[in-house]
Amino acid sequence: MEKVFEYLKRSISIAWKTVFFNFRQYLPFFIAIVIVQLLYGMMTVSNDNNNNVEYRHVMEQYDYHMVLKGLNDTQARYLIDDNGGAVFKSDILFDVVHMEQYRNNMTGEERYDVYLLFKPELKSSVKRFTQTTEKELAGLAEEGTSFTKSTTPLMTFEDNERANAVTFVFITILLLAVCIFLLTSLYNIRINQYKFQYGIYLTFGADFKMLFSTCFWELFVIFFVTFVPSMLLSTLISWLVYRSNGYGFLFNGLSILKTFVFTLVVILASCWTPMKIMSVKDPMGLIITEDNSNLVTSPQRSFNIFGEKFPTKYELYSLWRFRKYNVQILTTAIVFCALFIMGLYMANIYTTDLEYPRPQFEVNLNDSGFEYDEIMSRELYSMEGVRAVEINDNTMEAMDVGSHILVRKKNVLPFKNLVRYDGTMFETNGEHFRAANEILYTAMSEEQLQILEDYDYEGDLSTVLDSGYVLVGDAVSNVPTFKFHVGDTIWVGVKTGQIRSVDANVTGRVLLKDQITNFEFEYLPFTIGAVIKDIPCGSTPVIMNLENYKRVTGKTPKATSFNIYVDHDATPDGVNDLYARIRGWSHDYGDVKISNKDITLTNTVAHDKHYNELYVVISLLILCISPLVWFFSQALYYGKREKEFNILQSLGAVAKEIRQIYLQGGLSMAILSLIFSIILSYAGSYILFYIYNVMMPYFTHENVRYVFYMPWYAILTSIVMSVFCGFFSTYLPYRSYYKNRYSLENGGAGREYGADE
Repeated sequence: MEKVFEYLKRSISIAWKTVFFNFRQYLPFFIAIVIVQLLYGMMTVSNDNNNNVEYRHVMEQYDYHMVLKGLNDTQARYLIDDNGGAVFKSDILFDVVHMEQYRNNMTGEERYDVYLLFKPELKSSVKRFTQTTEKELAGLAEEGTSFTKSTTPLMTFEDNERANAVTFVFITILLLAVCIFLLTSLYNIRINQYKFQYGIYLTFGADFKMLFSTCFWELFVIFFVTFVPSMLLSTLISWLVYRSNGYGFLFNGLSILKTFVFTLVVILASCWTPMKIMSVKDPMGLIITEDNSNLVTSPQRSFNIFGEKFPTKYELYSLWRFRKYNVQILTTAIVFCALFIMGLYMANIYTTDLEYPRPQFEVNLNDSGFEYDEIMSRELYSMEGVRAVEINDNTMEAMDVGSHILVRKKNVLPFKNLVRYDGTMFETNGEHFRAANEILYTAMSEEQLQILEDYDYEGDLSTVLDSGYVLVGDAVSNVPTFKFHVGDTIWVGVKTGQIRSVDANVTGRVLLKDQITNFEFEYLPFTIGAVIKDIPCGSTPVIMNLENYKRVTGKTPKATSFNIYVDHDATPDGVNDLYARIRGWSHDYGDVKISNKDITLTNTVAHDKHYNELYVVISLLILCISPLVWFFSQALYYGKREKEFNILQSLGAVAKEIRQIYLQGGLSMAILSLIFSIILSYAGSYILFYIYNVMMPYFTHENVRYVFYMPWYAILTSIVMSVFCGFFSTYLPYRSYYKNRYSLENGGAGREYGADE
């Protein structure tokens, strides 16, 4: 143990002196590690507060786990009086919180809704209830009747906590990758500029263990010094974010441990790879190689520089030899600008998801014998808080009925791989047409048009009620595919016969081509009355009136199931009151099943989790990394080139011309950073756009349309910072070089012979 303490004391002492005697050299690592600790400190503190916010919201709204609806008197008494058949106190699985009695106005029978709160051993209690009590209740039901069961968010809170934990782990992994990339990039820059020094270390017997130990303890000292201030600052930022939610601010001591361990892992991983690579290098190769020379390559071009202006033209012509270095610093520094824009896009995605219209209630009339009609519509819309009613069973995929649509080529965006129409059933008159079968036919009535008003559209929605008009979307899998305009025409292919069968195993384009060749179609022309720009879709929606829908699909829309949307400003308490009124309304129609999707509560909780603000703060912190990389790398890089500039001066170059070399380098980096910033930012944003619009629906089974988002202020910030850093990270080293030369010319030691080295 004594040897361990001696080792720690010696290692920390040496690292402490190294870091603080060369503070300017290690300053970027101080800033980087502070950013690492702030990023994760905020995430872990916010995660604890988010769980607290969700729990408090749920507890405010629900004091029960489950409600059993439509019970008869015997079933209700079995639960209330007999505790579900429990004999001993230990057998009691639940408490009856309250009961509602009502009359089924269609049958005149008394029915009961019973609200249950399960015992603390929730999972085992629910499991036993399902295996025993539910079966007993089913046996007590009258013939031909049944009860329904629904659960509340209080029941699923533990599952939500686990889901939150999985999300937290996923974000931790992402931040871990970003932070390791940051520190590794900085250390690689440092190593590349001090290869001679590392060559000396290796010559005198340093191996991976020694190199890794030195690197680790240096970063550990920085970590130790910055940990407490960083933790306090991250907690303060989190408090500012969560102070307005009305549930207080929660700080868990484990956040300190999590942040400590996270930063330690980042440091270990960031030291491992650079030191492992360095330890296998040839020492003499490092000693005789100029620092940073691996990033300088021959232009492999010959040209006559005599007669050209020296040295500025010489420097301009030879910019190509620094291409490796330029690409490395541009990609390393500007990738953090791209991550900044991606972070803002994530905030926009989060906001879009909160604002996406989802139904609060789902109503099923199947067992009642009724269908949704005008009377029901008037009754529901008369209730305060009801915004819209949407019928469910009114859609059909074109592929399911062997159908497709034809559009003119000019109505398809470039590079969209639609099938070229080569059939014989439709007269093209020499025009080029494209066929698509990723189409969703939707029946629409006048009342249902209110649902579409939530979206951004061009044209008149009411035209769909006319026989020759349709409403259309513009995307496939949420990716813009068509460029429709109001007044354009599409042709809907209705299958009327079959020449020969098609292979049942083919799909996609091959299936559509075979159908066009082997099926007979009648093509019905429709004029586009409105184009809906942001409607979520897997297949492109083509919306038509009930008559046209039946003609195209052969199916009469049913109205036995519908969704109810509530006002945008609805509160959880208001929704609960509305739910009670809808339940009371349903008793007039017999056995009507209503489920509460708790969308308003979910959105309220999500809003109070403040992910939007967290994404913005994290994005700003990541943006701060970019100038750190720029100035650290360029300061070392141009510091190593000062000897080259001294030689140029000895060959006749004057100070003004050396300044021009720096300015040329600054301007070239500014221009390149502008180009790289736009390219990387666009690529990063498009990756997010594709993931959330195309890939995520396969996992979530829900289509939400996220627009491609690159806010002008974020792009402007990214470009200005990249151009500013690209120029001034080159120009500021010139000021240092100028002062150093002035010191030498006036008898000073200059930096080359000063204490810094």
